[in-house]
Amino acid sequence: MVIVGGGYTGMMAAARLAWRGRAVALLEQNALGSGASSRNGGMVHPGFKLGAATLLKRFGEQGRALYQASLDAFALVEQTIETNQIACDYVRSGHLDLAFKPGHVQALENEAHVLRTEFGVTARMVPRIDLGSEVGTSQYHGGLLVERSGGLHPAKYFAGLTRLARDRGAHLFDGTPAAAIESRRNGGFLVTTPRGQIRSRDVLLATNGYTDDLLPPLRRRVIPLGSYIIATEPLPADLADSAIPHRRMLFDTKNFLYYWRLSSDHRMLFGGRASFAPTTVARARDWLYAAMVRVHPQLSDVKVEHAWGGQVGFTFDRMPHIGRIKGITHALGYCGTGVAMSTYLGQLAADWIADGELPGYWQRPFPSMPLYRRNPWFLPAVGWYYAALDRI
Repeated sequence: MVIVGGGYTGMMAAARLAWRGRAVALLEQNALGSGASSRNGGMVHPGFKLGAATLLKRFGEQGRALYQASLDAFALVEQTIETNQIACDYVRSGHLDLAFKPGHVQALENEAHVLRTEFGVTARMVPRIDLGSEVGTSQYHGGLLVERSGGLHPAKYFAGLTRLARDRGAHLFDGTPAAAIESRRNGGFLVTTPRGQIRSRDVLLATNGYTDDLLPPLRRRVIPLGSYIIATEPLPADLADSAIPHRRMLFDTKNFLYYWRLSSDHRMLFGGRASFAPTTVARARDWLYAAMVRVHPQLSDVKVEHAWGGQVGFTFDRMPHIGRIKGITHALGYCGTGVAMSTYLGQLAADWIADGELPGYWQRPFPSMPLYRRNPWFLPAVGWYYAALDRI
């Protein structure tokens, strides 16, 4: 069994398949976990880019099953951490989805109602007048508070998954890109790497925002977008409490959204998508610092000590996908909300490969766009459009 991609999805699949008795070779072109799996915001929560209310409206019972899968994904992360004693600073803190405009409040209220009545999730609206008890800013018009979510140190969580895969006998190869995949006449595949060739009955592509031309039809369905994060110096306790009193995970309803939280060592982690067009970490750092101070003026004298960025994998329907193209399994497209779902789809892909079953609600069309091959030429125009919507 060959897995291409050494992030959460690939590592969880490797651990699961090795546990099932399969011989596993995981290939990663860079260092293991070098993408979003070690450099994300560490937010663990159910749901997708599309809310539960939208899923029910758009997909009916299939949408219900999809949202339930996201609840199962959140539970799987907590279970994996507890069962395998992964020391990753995990705390179930809850999250707050903040209304950037007054017109966004009603949608959040509808979402809270659906979560409570359809899925039994503890969710409630925090009106603007009470928002100061949850977040030290006057920028927002209310927020949806969901208790079933938490935060972790992403690299420590990844290290725990890596240890789990190794302990179960998976073979992990960093600095080993897959250069080509060929179908064999008698079944299975031949995977070519700079270090040699591997014959395998099955191949899983788990490359998300770093999907390349290894399987061109898949590359045309994944859009790499830059996402960036800054980390401040450790904050004094009173300053941290003034910003996020209950240590919630926070994000807002803009298209160019912000997401932020306090780390276990009391740094403010503040992230966002600075641009849909290519940019630099230095420019993104300055943009995010200005954004952070607009949201939290009390942090205006705080120094930024770290800044980094990378690519997340978006899809045209803003949903993750698992499926097969030319017999090659793929699991990817988390649209920036992948800590829980990438873990879950890694396990689901492994079970599908081992048992040959995939739930019907995951068997959905995987859309692309005409004329999109390698370069996402449409991103600057899309970015301008969404930025204009945020300003209106």
